[in-house]
Amino acid sequence: MAPTNVIVNGTFNSGSANWSGTDIEADHTEGAYLGNGSSNRVAEMDGNASQVTVMEQTFTLDDPKSGELSLDSALRTASNSNAGSEGFTVEILDSNGVVIASMTVLPTANSFSTFTMQVDFPSAGDYTLRLTELGLNDSLGAIVDNIELLVCFCQGTLIETELGERPVETLREGDLVLTRSGLKPVRWIGQRHLSATDLAINPNLNPVRIAKSALGDGLPKQDLLVSRQHRMQISSAVAQRMFGSPDVLVAAIKLSELTGIEIDNSLDQVVYYHLLFDNHEIVFANGAPSESLLLTDTSLASVTAQAREEIQMIFPNLLEAKNTMPSYPIPENRLQKRLVERLRKNQKSPLESQVM
Repeated sequence: MAPTNVIVNGTFNSGSANWSGTDIEADHTEGAYLGNGSSNRVAEMDGNASQVTVMEQTFTLDDPKSGELSLDSALRTASNSNAGSEGFTVEILDSNGVVIASMTVLPTANSFSTFTMQVDFPSAGDYTLRLTELGLNDSLGAIVDNIELLVCFCQGTLIETELGERPVETLREGDLVLTRSGLKPVRWIGQRHLSATDLAINPNLNPVRIAKSALGDGLPKQDLLVSRQHRMQISSAVAQRMFGSPDVLVAAIKLSELTGIEIDNSLDQVVYYHLLFDNHEIVFANGAPSESLLLTDTSLASVTAQAREEIQMIFPNLLEAKNTMPSYPIPENRLQKRLVERLRKNQKSPLESQVM
């Protein structure tokens, strides 16, 4: 499902409608501030001298979510001498007034630049977006336009923990997650946000959607989105005959040859999460057995340089070895493909209840 913009009138085409606060000035055009002749309506973050401009808007989320806030900002020409000090703070507050995300915007050019901020909403409830003026209170501040907060309303992946199922975006390092080998603390959590532009440039980054019950035995309990190379546990008599073990790990892209499992090209953005434990583990994602991050050259290429540095700090000797022991055998690619072909030919589910 495409992300939804929860901000109303972020373009200020309707003036200050849907915004509350103090000293809001949203009835002038871009051209009035930048001298470029544009009739585009904007808001100024310094409405009147000796008053502090604050703009707020409250919205409601039904579930824990992740999202991206974006806005355009420019420095009005009359304030060029204050470049680098005129601007505003951006905050997201929960219903208790606690700031869960923030950034400072200090535009230095007389043309619009886009500023973005990733936001994790830990629970359902009411949240408030607040913009507060910074700089000289002289009625010559920065201007803002095109405020959007895109939140994906497809339900987040549910991970089984000591407290029951929790959306993956709400997990924190140290939380106890249920694995095949018992409750284990998460040592590191990474995430990678991919925009519509990222997905258009590299369609191979689109996820694989595993439909409800497509793996067999009623799993997953609801649709599950994973990256193409993310491996799922297969428990099958076919695997036993082929590999001497009923339990093996197969990349999601290989499973896309089966009914109910396909590449999803419909999303405007994707956020991939990585869970790292002391050992390679099998966790339960929407009820389905799925691998944690296994540090290999391929998996390390999927995380940012900053993430690799964080992992190096936590596991100082791990990146040199790169190969931790997988929790179950991982057949080579051609054998994974053959396994899936045999499952399809024999109309067998990847997860057979009598084998699991």
